Amino acid sequence: MIKRRLVKWWSIAFHIQAFIGVSRFFYFKIPLIGKPVSMILDRLLLLIYGIDLAASGVAVKSLSIAHPAGVLLGGNGIYSEGRVAIMAGVKFVGKSPNDPEYQRRHKMRRVFVLGDNVVIGANSVVVGPVDICDNVIVGTMSLVNKSITEPGIYVGCPVKKVSEVTSDEWVRHL
Repeated sequence: MIKRRLVKWWSIAFHIQAFIGVSRFFYFKIPLIGKPVSMILDRLLLLIYGIDLAASGVAVKSLSIAHPAGVLLGGNGIYSEGRVAIMAGVKFVGKSPNDPEYQRRHKMRRVFVLGDNVVIGANSVVVGPVDICDNVIVGTMSLVNKSITEPGIYVGCPVKKVSEVTSDEWVRHL
């Protein structure tokens, strides 16, 4: 039990979740100095782990980024009430800052709404605003440029559904 807890605390994914949690706490709960402190913590994540994000825009219940090099979550707003695994090099980007739907969802911090058991494969790009339903695996080097409304495995540029079969092996530990 103690060994398992120590291994968890030592994991990169745990450190990233902790950084995001502390940064969000400062951003939303501490007046005046909270936002600058949050910004500093976000830049530390970039320096230490190579993950570019604004923690104030990341609201994911259980997030795993085991290999964070080159991951761009930005400040667009990523939201999930479930388990999400993001692999190395994944980019979450907006279609256009002038798009009315993007602007509306950006204000709500929900440009990307992800379901439970969502896996985004290495070096994939998600162009929002998009919604991805529960039980979706996006394969490596794929382009998600529209919402995914049916569970399954999706690959390609742009993504196409290739299988109905999914598993929770990538998010089971969350």
